[in-house]
Amino acid sequence: MKWPFSLKKKPQTDNQELLDRYRHFRSVSRELNLTLVKQLPKVAVPECGKKLGLYKAGTLILNNDDEIAILYDYCLYHYRRGGKNAIERYLNNSPPEPGSVEMVILQAMTDSFYSTFKVIDIQPHQGASLQDLLSHDIINLVDISLSETGFPGLVVTGRVLPFGDYHMSSGTLIPLPESVYEEKIIPIIQKFIKTDESGTKAKLSAGLEASFTAELIRVSLQAGGADNIFYTDIET
Repeated sequence: MKWPFSLKKKPQTDNQELLDRYRHFRSVSRELNLTLVKQLPKVAVPECGKKLGLYKAGTLILNNDDEIAILYDYCLYHYRRGGKNAIERYLNNSPPEPGSVEMVILQAMTDSFYSTFKVIDIQPHQGASLQDLLSHDIINLVDISLSETGFPGLVVTGRVLPFGDYHMSSGTLIPLPESVYEEKIIPIIQKFIKTDESGTKAKLSAGLEASFTAELIRVSLQAGGADNIFYTDIET
């Protein structure tokens, strides 16, 4: 697929161009995810489902379609064979053309991270400014669903993909009551995220990152139970 937009980072002066690019990226990333999911081994879903509290007594227990999307997302990033996840294997075995939209998205997927965020403000019909509650960085998230139903002060957990001057979610953000963040998420962060004497956060190994993400997701899903309402971006 040929690149229809400039690759150069530039100021966000044209919101329509940004939204057009975002919609194109979202469409391509959806197709990529379908391809990657098909390459997962059968054991990936039950193994990852157990870690997320979604697989019990040999049965996958899901309250809605958003939870299966969250499970597959976790499988793609954290189920490893030979030390590589599905994204890394795809890049090794069938890499897209350099500079293509597919390659840019895959590179963003490899640079993505799972965290807990607080909405700072809403950008109508576009997305929101979020503060990463682990790093305290402010990011610009393009997310139509969140712009329509989110609000300042909302706390969510989810994975974001960096694209230079903006980010995209991997698809679904899970809302959290602030009390759950304070009582349950902060202890998870303190358990996994360590800093050295200079205040620099130590990078987690792949195994620890998988465990950290699983605990965040499990607590987030349990907080809402069967009544969970997700922020799932399905803009096309």
